[in-house]
Amino acid sequence: MKRHKGQILILVLLVVVVALAVGLSVASRNITNLRTSTQTEQSQRAFSAAEGGVEDVLSRLSQIASNPNITTGVTENVAVGDIIARVDVKGSNVYQTTIEEGSVGQIDLAGPPSASGNLIIEWAKNSDTVESAQPASIEVTQVYGISPSYLQKRYAYSSGPFVGRDEVGFSSVSCAGSGEFKCSVTVPLEANPVLLRIRPFWVKATVRVTGSGTLPLQTYDVTSTATTDLGIARRVQVQRTALPQLPASFDYVLFSEDSIVK
Repeated sequence: MKRHKGQILILVLLVVVVALAVGLSVASRNITNLRTSTQTEQSQRAFSAAEGGVEDVLSRLSQIASNPNITTGVTENVAVGDIIARVDVKGSNVYQTTIEEGSVGQIDLAGPPSASGNLIIEWAKNSDTVESAQPASIEVTQVYGISPSYLQKRYAYSSGPFVGRDEVGFSSVSCAGSGEFKCSVTVPLEANPVLLRIRPFWVKATVRVTGSGTLPLQTYDVTSTATTDLGIARRVQVQRTALPQLPASFDYVLFSEDSIVK
């Protein structure tokens, strides 16, 4: 028995070490699970607060847009539960967005300030091979006049004689640009312009519209950031057009604010 006393002690130590390793492994896994669960819950809280900040600002966008600093940026602090969401709102006088085939982009011309002079329409980003390989042709509809006597003028611009495109009556434009956009055209504004609608054909088109003068505000970039007390932050970004987008079917219906004379 005296010869086996040392062996028993070693066995006991081995059992203690194994039990301690298993215990530490289980404790570590539990701590990791608890940390992950806490981070997930905190992340969801921050994300919900950031979304709440966006929704609050969008509901008051017309009021915020009247701020004279809107083009440089306006900050709103919105309380969402026990979290404060910092919401940055910046307006732009340049219209730029991607218009999918079959959809329509809409530009506000009525203001304030009311647009005047010429419009410069650029489309088909050179960095996007889908757009630049065979650029979209576009239809431009300009609505102008004074209520209730609105008028409209339409233009159709072809980006090139590509196979499979029947574009009789379309005007040819320059589509050899090497800058950000491949195609461009200048459209004169009528008196008392109201809005401009752009529809791409064949493929999508990223469109940028600027004016020879200052255009009314076209888009608002809204960025909401919320941070929990544990320092977990989430950000939500949205872009809202200043003018509500009318559906594509608007171009093919008869509309009048006054009675219709047959």
